[in-house]
Amino acid sequence: MYKAVIFDFNGTLFEDYIFQEEAWRTIVRKYFNRDMSSAEFLESFYGLGNVDILAYLNSLDPEKQLDIAVTDEKEQVYRQICLDHPETVHFVPGVIETFEALTAAGIPIAICTASEITNVEFYYKFFHLERWFPSDRIIYDDRTLPIKPAPDIYLRAMTRMKLAPCDCVICEDSKNGLLAAVASGAGRVIQRQEDPSGKPLLDGDQIYAVIHDFIDFYPKYLE
Repeated sequence: MYKAVIFDFNGTLFEDYIFQEEAWRTIVRKYFNRDMSSAEFLESFYGLGNVDILAYLNSLDPEKQLDIAVTDEKEQVYRQICLDHPETVHFVPGVIETFEALTAAGIPIAICTASEITNVEFYYKFFHLERWFPSDRIIYDDRTLPIKPAPDIYLRAMTRMKLAPCDCVICEDSKNGLLAAVASGAGRVIQRQEDPSGKPLLDGDQIYAVIHDFIDFYPKYLE
């Protein structure tokens, strides 16, 4: 039995793909006066941290040299979109039951997200994360660590839980996140896929399973 579970947040526990895409579309329209395609979003935005996205935006028009305030603006737009559609802001099915079961079993859980602090504070309040996660068990992009696909954010969580990587299960949805999970040395890596027929995003046996939701997640995927 594995001793801990670490979850990515966006796309893994909370399907916010459409909110993220619309927020970035708003920014691209404002600063570049054009529409962004879904293909461009997938290739150049999805699963990346804001620092990498900012570098991509600056490559579109080097004369603009946008700064980090633009990504902060995007996050404000994103949070407002969430607030405007509260009926769709909810966990993937089975998440709450999984949190409750793991907590009752005394199995440590943590969240590792590429989101920055203002979004983390929003999630903490909106989803009442304090029920399961003390603040030090949510590791986010504080701009002191390399972002995914570097494994540092996961290694920080493991250190805080005082557990070896081989004792941990990591749940991720994006390719960069899965690469980070594998590079961390996690004992088991699980891919959460919105599409029930989704295929593993990594080759070989690096992905233990591809799941659509978290119904019956525990103890099945920790055994």
